[in-house]
Amino acid sequence: MSGKFKRLPHPFRFITGYSDICVESSSLPAVINICLQNGIHYYEAFISDEKGYIRLSFFGRLKLEKILGSQEMTYENIGSYGIPALLVRHKDRIGIPVGIILSILLMIASGRFVWDVRIDGEDRLSENEVLEVLRECGLSVGTRKSSIDASVIENRVLILSDDIAWISINLRGTIANVEIRELVPMPEIEKPPAANLVADSAGVIVNVEDVRGKVAVSVGEAVSEGQLLVSGILGDEQMGIGYTCAEGKVFAECEQSFEVNIPRSYRKKVYTGEVKCEKYLIFFKKEIKFFSNCGNLYTTYDKIDMVEYLSSPSDDDLPVGIRTVKYMEYVYTDAERSDEEMSRLAEYRMSLTLNSALDGAELLRRSTSFELRGDSYYMKTTVKCIRNIARPKEIEILP
Repeated sequence: MSGKFKRLPHPFRFITGYSDICVESSSLPAVINICLQNGIHYYEAFISDEKGYIRLSFFGRLKLEKILGSQEMTYENIGSYGIPALLVRHKDRIGIPVGIILSILLMIASGRFVWDVRIDGEDRLSENEVLEVLRECGLSVGTRKSSIDASVIENRVLILSDDIAWISINLRGTIANVEIRELVPMPEIEKPPAANLVADSAGVIVNVEDVRGKVAVSVGEAVSEGQLLVSGILGDEQMGIGYTCAEGKVFAECEQSFEVNIPRSYRKKVYTGEVKCEKYLIFFKKEIKFFSNCGNLYTTYDKIDMVEYLSSPSDDDLPVGIRTVKYMEYVYTDAERSDEEMSRLAEYRMSLTLNSALDGAELLRRSTSFELRGDSYYMKTTVKCIRNIARPKEIEILP
């Protein structure tokens, strides 16, 4: 380090004030111990160019100076910054400290109200529609925080809106973060006028439930793929024939095999270290770009979007912050997986395959085998399970 503090101070550290002090490098551990023993909070400390540097609060510096003076320890006050330092420097110009004090009081008073309402989770609904519902239920920009009962407002929203299935309201400082889940209407499935239920795989029938139609199999019977399970044709030629859309669940004990193949060679993403950046000043819902070095973007890149909001002295978020968008360039290079990496990846992909294929099934037995064939890793899993094998198949009714 170059003998100075590299990092910018916290925005609200300017309000309470801070000071930088320099001592001999050998004295810095003793100075830190003095701070810890006397309840003096320091922000950072380091050694550079055979000197020790410490940054602490404005009033902490006053207390530390008294202690160092009593112990005849040499030090140098590099500088004091922030509002307390301004008040000391301009104590003869009453307008400056009065303006600063009024600004602080205004900020403290404004912290009692909601400055911003942020919505997350809206899809079919627009943000304005959600904000309007919240306003009718007692939450909007300008609402006094002390009057907000999150659980009451959440219940009101669920009663008032037919489009919101779930809502959560969290107050953080002057910002209300609202997360919603929209009510997804069930799609209307157009049923054919007549259909059978057939088997989607071979198995042995173990149970039949909630059937509509004429059952064509019995418990213990072995069936093959495509075989009729429940008929949608009712009656006979003498009594007359009717049609229905067969429904129900036909459970069978089935055996199925699944295989995944992991090649040793693959294309790997590697970041080049080149980064382009955009920065925006956020004030409530407005964004103003104040920095950009993007120009022409890279051919391949990952976009990282980060937002940092300023915090109040009580560590509450304020609706003012910085949004940073980074574009990180990457290229693809040839790479090879180790045997262990192929094994782990195969197990992961197999678990995804089984979770999808056996959703709702009762697993009875599972066996797995694997082998290396050339430059590929093969994993085969055979499962025995009980599941619903019935699937509809439309009946073509000829005039």
